[in-house]
Amino acid sequence: MILGLDTTGRDLKLGLTIAGDVRSRLFSNDLRHSRQILPQILQFLEEEGEDLESIQALAFSQGPGSFTGLRIAVGVIQGLAYGLNLPVIPVPTMAILAQAAGQQARVTRVLVAMHAREAEFYGAFYEGCDDVIPCLIGQAQVYTAEMLANHDLASWSLAGDGVFLMEEQADQTQGVIDITSPDVQNLLQIAEAMLAAGEVVSALEAAPLYVRETVAQKSRQ
Repeated sequence: MILGLDTTGRDLKLGLTIAGDVRSRLFSNDLRHSRQILPQILQFLEEEGEDLESIQALAFSQGPGSFTGLRIAVGVIQGLAYGLNLPVIPVPTMAILAQAAGQQARVTRVLVAMHAREAEFYGAFYEGCDDVIPCLIGQAQVYTAEMLANHDLASWSLAGDGVFLMEEQADQTQGVIDITSPDVQNLLQIAEAMLAAGEVVSALEAAPLYVRETVAQKSRQ
């Protein structure tokens, strides 16, 4: 059984894989996750007739997303992983969106755009989005619409809450898929496949994905 959580937005999303099924809960906390998340995890497990000792692995939506939410997720995941001696599965948030878009629209190539601030968005190109684990092409980075003005987007579909910044490019793509936030079911589908492939980390290695930080590190190399 895998326990998954997403705190990248204003809502806390929890999920469990139980005998091949995904059970989920959504708690609207307005980013008050730090005070609520542990009691709500325990409540969720109790409602599903499970307990902490039943969990075999922990998965979380790794980001990008709310800075506060990501730090809370990592803190909780690390605490549970240490205490229960469990592996951790960090799933990039844009991969979750790409898989959801691929499944919904039956497309293979998705440009995920997550609104960052003002006219900027976090962007990532994924192929194989109709598969369980989408394949990231290159790396996720911060974009403006102007940066993609000369990019050939004819074979790509768009998804994410930052798509509104790409109005001029949208007509040059396969279309916009109405996927704006990660779903815990897609998170756990990817997590199960990653666990089976041994793509896990220790509690110490569990960390958020900050796209700006990643780009800055790459540029200094």
